[in-house]
Amino acid sequence: MSRFFVATRFLILIPIIGLGLAAAALFLVGGTQLIWLLVQELGQLLNILDGQAHGEEVPVIIEVVEYVHLFLIGTVLYITAIGFYQLFIGEIEFLGWLKIESTEELETSLIGVTVVVLAVNFLAEVFSREDMNILAEGGGIALPIAALGVFVGLRAWAARLDREGLRHNSQKQ
Repeated sequence: MSRFFVATRFLILIPIIGLGLAAAALFLVGGTQLIWLLVQELGQLLNILDGQAHGEEVPVIIEVVEYVHLFLIGTVLYITAIGFYQLFIGEIEFLGWLKIESTEELETSLIGVTVVVLAVNFLAEVFSREDMNILAEGGGIALPIAALGVFVGLRAWAARLDREGLRHNSQKQ
């Protein structure tokens, strides 16, 4: 029976490949569209291209922030794919912060990126809408960020207590 479960761990390759392809698609499509936006804006600055080359009049900063948001979503997918691979298949030689050895480390990495995604969402909303209730929008984004912060803090505190408890127990013996 244990052989069966050892073999089934390779089923995780299906979502890993899907997550990797989705991340790559976001990076490639978003990156090429961002480059095209910048080429259009540079062309307009140099009077090479006609005025409204990229459609409706949206401030460039909003479009750039939306691309940053897209890349952050791609980063979440990429980190998740890497984390699943490292947890179920084998180690990958990466920088220290991308080395994932437990589901807790994967969750913490994802929470960090999620907080940034929420902040970028708020920034895009602030830039794009004139009639928004900034307090309600900010509160709606701040509450999940605060909850995630409390979650990570409590988890770290509990882990530290466990480590200290283990140290105290091993010193008594």
